[in-house]
Amino acid sequence: MNTQTRLARIIVSPLVLWIVGVAIGSYYMVSFDKKTLQQSTETGLVGTVKKYYNAAKLAYIQKGIDLAGGTYLVLGVEIEKALENRLGIESKGLDSLFKNKELKVLPVTKEIKGLSIEMTFPDDGAAKACLNLLKETKMQVLRPSQSDTVVTVVLAPEIEQAVRTGAVDQAVNVLTARLGGYGVEGIIVQQHGERQVVVQLPGIDDSERVKSVITKTALLEMKIVEKVAGSKESLMDEFDGDLPSDKMIIPGKRDVTDADSEEGGRWYLVSAFPDLTGDHIIDARVDRDEYNKTVVSFKLDSVGAREFADLTGKNVGRQLGIIIDNVMMNAPSVRDEIRGGSGIITGLASHKEAIDLSIVLKSGALSAPLKIEQENRVGASLGQDSINKGMLSCLVALLLLFIFSIFYYKIPGLLAVLALICNIFVTMLFLSYFRATLTLPGIAGIVLTIGMAIDASILIYEKVKEELLLGVPLRKSVYDGFSGAMAVILDSNITTFLTGMVLYQFGGPAIKGFAVTLMAGIIATLLTGIYFLRAMFSFIFEATNVKTLKF
Repeated sequence: MNTQTRLARIIVSPLVLWIVGVAIGSYYMVSFDKKTLQQSTETGLVGTVKKYYNAAKLAYIQKGIDLAGGTYLVLGVEIEKALENRLGIESKGLDSLFKNKELKVLPVTKEIKGLSIEMTFPDDGAAKACLNLLKETKMQVLRPSQSDTVVTVVLAPEIEQAVRTGAVDQAVNVLTARLGGYGVEGIIVQQHGERQVVVQLPGIDDSERVKSVITKTALLEMKIVEKVAGSKESLMDEFDGDLPSDKMIIPGKRDVTDADSEEGGRWYLVSAFPDLTGDHIIDARVDRDEYNKTVVSFKLDSVGAREFADLTGKNVGRQLGIIIDNVMMNAPSVRDEIRGGSGIITGLASHKEAIDLSIVLKSGALSAPLKIEQENRVGASLGQDSINKGMLSCLVALLLLFIFSIFYYKIPGLLAVLALICNIFVTMLFLSYFRATLTLPGIAGIVLTIGMAIDASILIYEKVKEELLLGVPLRKSVYDGFSGAMAVILDSNITTFLTGMVLYQFGGPAIKGFAVTLMAGIIATLLTGIYFLRAMFSFIFEATNVKTLKF
């Protein structure tokens, strides 16, 4: 083979393609902090290397709170409240059903007790008629029963289960949308167990503000105001202290920055059931009114706009209360039917409150309140210490494997160590591509992958030894070693990958972080432990006339 032909084969060899791929991957994955480079005063070769090392960062890999510092929250979803809300909706629907079906005798009282609706009728016959009507029309959703003059209604088991699981799923989706409004990378929202949600907030400075946004139900309701008074007691006196179950009294929002606030210090008598909810909101943003005060403007979808126009058209001259989490934000008088499906919310104390309100309204209301059950904070210095220890563990693992490989396999052992270094690079490249969050358990997964990845090289080398003992030439022995060990390597790595999938599916946040790097490492092991290592041997065979290698 002449020199030109050999040179051409070297240039287009798989190893050169790997080197080009590593260069492109490095450009994609690594960036340098310009501020750190400008502030550094290091000089000389060592100083320059140190300066760029400190400025280097992985552009697309976010650090978890155990590495970056931050807040770890475990939130409990109050599922019973979601069930009560669903019963409230069904209770209002029963009123329309009784009216449309012309039930002759209406219930004397109707109230929600626990997880059931209890309706009391004047006699047993009226209760029986209601029971029969419900069995004919509502059995898919409700389960009615009768005891004397009382009809008790509970949710059907399948509906109750759907509400329970839906409340947690909806909490995860809503919180993801809300926290995404802050533009902070690396925030993790995950379901944990049957009724808990885990939120990780890495690098958040104003954690108290974020926590208030997380726990805010943000249930927007519109109700016609029936009466207004300066105190709750004066409204209760009109009912002799016994408020009907279909009514409720809510406070007005007291604006601490405006002593003359119209709603501040007032109490409102409204229906217990909303005339319109914020479920139809498609947009909410911070704006200014004609007096240059901060407001939040909102827009409804076509269905909500139609209902809003119908509501305002039927209540001209009355006050329409805009209520958020059972607090009256403002109660303007309806002068005419409002078309277009838009409105504004006033009475906001600050621009920051308006921003938070617009975020939570746009992301949607929680179907069940959230309660902070556990809170842990990790300092940034502790996170950096974890990173340093994680890197040290990787270097120690590489050093030990380097000593073992060189002692046992000589030159092929050095190639195996280079494949391990490439393995780590490819693993980080996968994490960057999928915008993964790196955690301390994730670093543990990388260290474990390093230890497991050397197995592929050992299996190949032992197979090569067997071929050489049979008198097979070096090049053919190496290639036969790769093909002969392929089945065993695939089998062991695929089973480990499946284990990682199970851990990711059913594990908590820490286990998920470990599983992600484990699965990425397994894929990297197959690529580097087989193809990259083979490419290095091919390059050696093409570039040199080597006839023997000690395995």
